[in-house]
Amino acid sequence: MLAVSKFAKEIAQKIRDNGYEIDVDFVEIAALLHDIGRCKTHGIRHGIEGARILRRLKLEKFARVCETHIGAGLTREEAKSLGLPEGDYLPETLEEKVVAHADNLIEESSVVPIETTIERIKKELGEGHPAVKRILDLNNLINSLS
Repeated sequence: MLAVSKFAKEIAQKIRDNGYEIDVDFVEIAALLHDIGRCKTHGIRHGIEGARILRRLKLEKFARVCETHIGAGLTREEAKSLGLPEGDYLPETLEEKVVAHADNLIEESSVVPIETTIERIKKELGEGHPAVKRILDLNNLINSLS
């Protein structure tokens, strides 16, 4: 989580330095909290569990980051197929997108190229899975801003 937070903050600072409005402090804290649900499960539900924990603490903005950080988010249909509560778990704010992107590019505590992430996702989900395109699109968006 520390590596994701550090990397997400670096990305957010570059985006802000390029003249875009982004809450760098929020990104740093949200990235620290994005995997809090792993204290309950290490499965796909960790985002939902993390959001539940943060909502109990009245931290709705941070809860949303937990829900939307998996890959480049999950569509309503994907969530349903995975047995998650009905909902659209796609990142909406720039801050949510930066945390998801940073999380995609950290393995253990190192930044990896997007190609490494894409190959892993293709192996896990299949070559034509829509998550592959979403992750690439998110990567392109963040790179265009930073």
